Amino acid sequence: MAIVEKIRIRFSKSGDIRFISHNDLMRTIERIIRRANIPIAMSKGFNPHPKISMPLALGVGMSGEDEILELELLHHEPLDLVAERFRRQLPEGIRIVSARQIPLSERGAVDNVTYKIIFKNKDILQTLKIEDFLTEHSIIIKRMKKEGQKSVEIRASVQKIGRENDALFLTFRLTPDGMPRPEEVVSALGVDINNELFEIIRTEVNISSV
Repeated sequence: MAIVEKIRIRFSKSGDIRFISHNDLMRTIERIIRRANIPIAMSKGFNPHPKISMPLALGVGMSGEDEILELELLHHEPLDLVAERFRRQLPEGIRIVSARQIPLSERGAVDNVTYKIIFKNKDILQTLKIEDFLTEHSIIIKRMKKEGQKSVEIRASVQKIGRENDALFLTFRLTPDGMPRPEEVVSALGVDINNELFEIIRTEVNISSV
């Protein structure tokens, strides 16, 4: 059957459920859709799966205040009804922020994201080498991969760094090489991430339609 409707849901994820992996989150969403009796479209082939997608995975242990989920439906149902059915099945820690219908041809591509870093030791904020970081044209960090250590350039992706209300805010744009991890930038700002305690919250995921 042809897909007739596409819905974009923005949701928050916090509390203990932030420790589940992206794959486990997607499986949780699949169960929610089945229990909510949402007319989700299925992929073709020998192993069909629900037509659901998230433009950007959220790292294990991170909270998200504005995450994006897209659903493709087989027939029209009132948006409020779909959102309410979905909401009733949500586990503790996940909350719908908004839901809207989007054109079938629209696909959300990540433009930029913002992270909020909260340090247990607030004095760390005064020691961050923000100006030094921003004046650099290139910053290379080492990232461990399965095949070994890899050099990664992170400066080009960092759009903005700021301090506000006892927290650090980092805004990254998507580049052909991807985006840095928040903790990599925190380390590049002079923080010993192995000895300092901090919480990472993704506050915004901005997308452009393609």
